[in-house]
Amino acid sequence: MNKEYKVPTWESGVRQLAPNIYAYIQAKATWYWSNAGFIVGNDYVVVVDSLATVGLTQKFKEEIRKITDKPIRYLINTHHHGDHIYGNHVFAGATIISHDYCRREAIEQGIRDPGLMNTIFPEFDFRGIAVTPADITFDMQLTLHMDGREVRLLHFGPGHTAGDIIVHLPAEDIIFASDFIFLYSTPLGMEGSFAGWLRNLNAMANLGAQTYVPGHGPVCGVEGLNLCRDYLVFVQREARKRFDKGMTVDEAAEDIDLGQFKQWPNHERILANLERLWREFRGEDHTTSKLDIAELFLRMDNMAKAGEL
Repeated sequence: MNKEYKVPTWESGVRQLAPNIYAYIQAKATWYWSNAGFIVGNDYVVVVDSLATVGLTQKFKEEIRKITDKPIRYLINTHHHGDHIYGNHVFAGATIISHDYCRREAIEQGIRDPGLMNTIFPEFDFRGIAVTPADITFDMQLTLHMDGREVRLLHFGPGHTAGDIIVHLPAEDIIFASDFIFLYSTPLGMEGSFAGWLRNLNAMANLGAQTYVPGHGPVCGVEGLNLCRDYLVFVQREARKRFDKGMTVDEAAEDIDLGQFKQWPNHERILANLERLWREFRGEDHTTSKLDIAELFLRMDNMAKAGEL
């Protein structure tokens, strides 16, 4: 491990990326601290993701209101994970847009037990969270024509989950990448497909954007995309070696030396990633071979607290 390697720090808050285009960044990239964004048009606002708790989403909304009082017409959900959709209802009146699968999974999974969530993640108040599924869904591509500006919503196939999308602004070379990119935050691939995730990163890179807003971590250029890809390639390769040796997931998790990636927070997510990869190596269908998420969260929490990784 490079002992000189240090994870950088960055500031929370709204960051203007281009005229009328903003990222809302969290200084933490740990569990449930996720990024969002918004685009201000002549008559209305488009928001990208709604964060994990009512309190976080209300604060985000207050930050939007410091910049514009225009109505929030559309709320885009990049995927179904709670840290990106649990605050949807705070944007009451907005039309929610997502991929077909995102809507389906949000309804099927519902909300986690707020009491259990508060126990595992005590820095948050999960009271009042809700699932508010999308009003409009699509499969591969949908374009909003916003005062002459194209806001492209793109799905490349199963990856981080089966229903992730990105928000691409081609004229400004900006991509709201959501959880396609975890930067200085351990990627979490408990659903979807690692192979697909890597294909999707290549497809996204081929769009040639200059600015990326990760789902977790600071705004970056293509180097941030590449760092996330490095982690995925590393874990996929090391996992395969241990799968072929007949190791269990727990044995492999303890055996893999994460190197500099161990300094990224929440490295216990290696457990979830290996559970997904073991199923992928066995050729199981990711849409039917699902993990018990609640059990997995408890297992990761217990192992992290015990210092077993």
